[in-house]
Amino acid sequence: MNNLYKVISIIFQPLLIPTYAIIMLINMEVFSNLPVFWRWIAIAGTFVFTAVLPAVPIFFMMRRGDINDVFISKREERTMPYLFSFIAYVFWSMFMWRTMQFPIFIVSMSIGSTLTIVIIVLVNLKWKISAHLAGMGGIVGAIFGVCYRMAYNPLWFFVLIFSLSALVALSRLELKAHTPLQTLVGFLVGFVMTFLPCFFF
Repeated sequence: MNNLYKVISIIFQPLLIPTYAIIMLINMEVFSNLPVFWRWIAIAGTFVFTAVLPAVPIFFMMRRGDINDVFISKREERTMPYLFSFIAYVFWSMFMWRTMQFPIFIVSMSIGSTLTIVIIVLVNLKWKISAHLAGMGGIVGAIFGVCYRMAYNPLWFFVLIFSLSALVALSRLELKAHTPLQTLVGFLVGFVMTFLPCFFF
């Protein structure tokens, strides 16, 4: 079973979660009138800014021995990779705003995701928090936010994302990567930082 949990942790690792989120969001019924080409640009741009760019310094840090594994399991090794991710997410938010010209409440959710990294970095100085669950919380918060703004209620979608979040949490717990509290706090931080902006923008 440990191998299965590792596969789940790899599939839903934080670097890939924003790409999953944008795929889910732009394929919701409320965005069905968006051009296909526009959707592909949004997905590709999100992947480059939130997966590829943060992965490059992580790769070089692993080559140098500054990081022991792809999950950056040791709390002490997480600060620099997270700071590189923060910079990449700032550019992603600019991409969402200036290039894609998303509605401001969507852009504000990407900014919320960027600020989530800041919170994780600060918490990480003293206590380990689950970045996997922060990412999953971000997806849930973003989908809830869009549904709130659009008065849309896809029950099956809610069941799916909560089930995936529970599966990721289980995998992190079974792999002894985090405690239950660390996964819960991670999820709540991600959720709050992407959902709350929908009330103000």
